[in-house]
Amino acid sequence: MRSIATILLSALTIASCSMQNDFSTWTMHQEGSKHSYTVKAPCTVAGALNEAGAFGEDVLEQERYWSINKSQFDSPWVFTTRFSAPTNVHNILLFNSLGYSADIEVNGTRIASADTTAGVFIVREFDITPIARQVNTLTVRVHRAPSQSLNHGYVDWNPRPVDETMGILGPVELISTPDVQVQDVYVQPKFNPSDPDKASIIVRTSLVNRSGNSVSGTLKGEYDGGGFSVPVSLAAGEKKAVEVGQEISNPRIWWTREMGKPELYSLTATFESGGKTSHSKSVRFGIRSITSEITPEGHRQFYLNGRPVLIKSAGWTDDIFMQDTPESIRRQMSLVENMGLNCIRFENIWGKDDTVYNLCDSLGILAMVGFSCQWEWKNYCGYPEYKGHGCINSPEAEALAIRYFHDQVIRLRNHASVICWLTGSDCIPNPGLESAYLEMYSRLDYRPYVCSAKGGTSTVSGPSGTKMKGPYEYVGPDYWFIDKKFGGNYGFNTETGIGLNMPQYESVERIVGKENMWPLNKVWDMHCTTAKAGMNTTLVAQEAVSGLYGTPEDAADFIRKAQALDYDSTRSMYEAFRSNVPIATGIVQWMLNSAWPCLYWQLYDWYLVPTAGYYGTKKACEPVQLVYDYGSHCIWAVNDTRPDIRLYCRMRFFGPDSKLIREEDSRHIFGFRKPDKVFLNIDGPGFLVLEIRDNDGKLVADNFYCIPEKNNTYAWDKSNWFISPITEYSDLGFVTELPVAKIKMSSKATDGGFTVCLSNCSEVVAYQIILKAKDSDGKLIPAALWSDNFISLAPGDTRDITCRLPEGTGPASISLSGWNAELSSAQ
Repeated sequence: MRSIATILLSALTIASCSMQNDFSTWTMHQEGSKHSYTVKAPCTVAGALNEAGAFGEDVLEQERYWSINKSQFDSPWVFTTRFSAPTNVHNILLFNSLGYSADIEVNGTRIASADTTAGVFIVREFDITPIARQVNTLTVRVHRAPSQSLNHGYVDWNPRPVDETMGILGPVELISTPDVQVQDVYVQPKFNPSDPDKASIIVRTSLVNRSGNSVSGTLKGEYDGGGFSVPVSLAAGEKKAVEVGQEISNPRIWWTREMGKPELYSLTATFESGGKTSHSKSVRFGIRSITSEITPEGHRQFYLNGRPVLIKSAGWTDDIFMQDTPESIRRQMSLVENMGLNCIRFENIWGKDDTVYNLCDSLGILAMVGFSCQWEWKNYCGYPEYKGHGCINSPEAEALAIRYFHDQVIRLRNHASVICWLTGSDCIPNPGLESAYLEMYSRLDYRPYVCSAKGGTSTVSGPSGTKMKGPYEYVGPDYWFIDKKFGGNYGFNTETGIGLNMPQYESVERIVGKENMWPLNKVWDMHCTTAKAGMNTTLVAQEAVSGLYGTPEDAADFIRKAQALDYDSTRSMYEAFRSNVPIATGIVQWMLNSAWPCLYWQLYDWYLVPTAGYYGTKKACEPVQLVYDYGSHCIWAVNDTRPDIRLYCRMRFFGPDSKLIREEDSRHIFGFRKPDKVFLNIDGPGFLVLEIRDNDGKLVADNFYCIPEKNNTYAWDKSNWFISPITEYSDLGFVTELPVAKIKMSSKATDGGFTVCLSNCSEVVAYQIILKAKDSDGKLIPAALWSDNFISLAPGDTRDITCRLPEGTGPASISLSGWNAELSSAQ
């Protein structure tokens, strides 16, 4: 169970308009019950109950989740807190997100009712000046979402949240001002990549006069290296938008981490009247250019500061109980950064606050944001589907979606990382709704607008330039190079993957329980997906494991073989797209993370332990790399950094018996986004070892492949949206027949982690050595950042690997496992 520190409510003091209320500590009880819980908000009701231990220990593991009594969420739950408010000023109570509707009272006076507060993505402000006291009681009575609702959604990724995410889902704030509130500050950068020595910004500030009198004052803006001062007058109750333009010389430009430095600026807008501050608001922004175009082949291509970007991404989900904390999100983002992805796709407006988007900004990771397909299927949102446009078609649903769009575009538009808005996932919004979206978007934002992640052409906004043709179930590493009709390496594939991304053995034991490890059973299937069409059992993975490597003997054998197919095919997915730019413009692994402990669709598991696919992705996303093409049996040199680089390449090919068959060296120029063939005619069976070194002989990147004699055979005529069936598997049985490889391992503790040296002192290949960092209880340490893992070593090879542990980690140790690796007794 993820623990949260309980914060005791401190004594309330009255000071000035600048006093702070964190609104973090509340009591919560079911209406009609005398039993209450002390909880920390934002939270869902189910999440708070889980934190309090009401569901028992580790309720998300094994079969326990299905034992939760859902009827307890049929009635409202009541949250109560106390807060201080300054006197003789105007006090505005702001709710960033409520789920799904709420009755709200301050000091016993109702300020809003459930029939007017429905909807999770609406920001609401209430002027409580007439009823505010020095010390106040705030009561929020939340109601579960009805069967027809545009709610948070996890679709078929996992079971539905037992409470349908009812609760206080975003921060609550008190805004106090004698008269004028700075309601919103928006900074729009203007940057022409062809003239990089200058830029400009447009600052749009929304001011609201909360008083009953006219007010004259000054709007001041201060930012890194500049500022402005503008006289402003507002009539009683007036809301006014003030726009100010500023030129910036020698601007610091925001880049993704692979292309440069993600430079950020801070700006504070303050309204002053009578020599005193009325209110202020601060934002961060980045100066950069984000554009996109539809290529001659019909694919959407994004440009950052005028340079084309291959989007290498994966899909984010929040925790099923919305129990993510700033610390857990920071750990997840460190995993993303370590893996080398340059983008995250957010299908849904995730997060209880802006932590994840702020981290995208500061780490230089692009963000694709948009609406969820939760609202496009009747069995998830309850509204009827209409002519392929999804379920937002009634006047009621459209009005709510438009309000969502308005509030969330405003919420996210200062984030430098956000590159686009997708208003549809599997569907294109109906023409009337999309016209309303576009009219609003043209006023609120400037980034590319995309009508759908699936593809197709809108009669309103034109082509999406994307595709969503699968697969979501296992295909081999060859698929991504040879398929030219479905999910293969062309265009912008907004969600795809190989289905089962097998966690490490220790995680699987926790997920299904030791007693359910073998043979595979329904408990394993419960932790796949809840999709009706498939992907809800391990059967496809079992067939692939047996077809490729031979029938597994036990759980450990099944897991190591499933990890091997995950590593190879997930790596190949990213590599195939990298080797085919500019025809390939983007790839999004489905998914990045997990909403609960599961076996499918994840690059790291719910415990924040990377899967084999994580390390395959990390290998594929090295900024400069050599990759094997399973289609043309050649090796590509790829480079996603900006400069062209001349480096030394080495290729070695070993037979199934680990004997060296072929060795070649080449000095090669790695051109930016100019894939080029280095070595040709690489045919299996055998082991392929690739290395890149700089002029000083230092290792820049390496790669290792187990190459079959022939590719898989696919039943293309039976392919559908989630799978391309394999009728004959490649034979990788020679991997299972490898003799024991003796490995020397030395490790040294460093400040914050370990360095590990592995040496293969045998004459056989050591295949997929797994390094594990464990705590004093023998559990895998979450978010341990390995420089490499699932490592294969040719005879005589040595690798140095580092491991950085999360801050605050206690005593740790390193262990090793692998297909055929055995620690040498001569250590």
